[in-house]
Amino acid sequence: MTPALNSTTGNGSATAQPKGFLDITTAPTILTRFEERATLSGTDISPEEYREIMLLDEFLTHHVRPDGLRDVQCMLLWSEWVRSFQRKTHRFPRVVLENEFRDIVTDQLGVGITKDDHRGMIYPGLRFVP
Repeated sequence: MTPALNSTTGNGSATAQPKGFLDITTAPTILTRFEERATLSGTDISPEEYREIMLLDEFLTHHVRPDGLRDVQCMLLWSEWVRSFQRKTHRFPRVVLENEFRDIVTDQLGVGITKDDHRGMIYPGLRFVP
């Protein structure tokens, strides 16, 4: 028995994305963001920077999901990105540091950052998928 196609994503996922979230595949790409910045500064994106940007895109695609019932701490998501990056490259990210990471998450996924009295800064409506 095959699962019903999700009208939002077109795949066989059983859960639909909540309204108000951008699908990461239709949002302006992370690479476009860095290409525009490089064009303005008159520099090119190095192969090392390109790899880091692609690894971030892969991380967000595979490990971050919209979820109307849950929230994820900003620092948890940041630390998981760094951990994932270090496993693949054996070094700390140089292009996507914490503030840049927060900007990308809020822009790409269409969420804000709020303060929770118990957990600190959170991305409401997102969850981390290990």
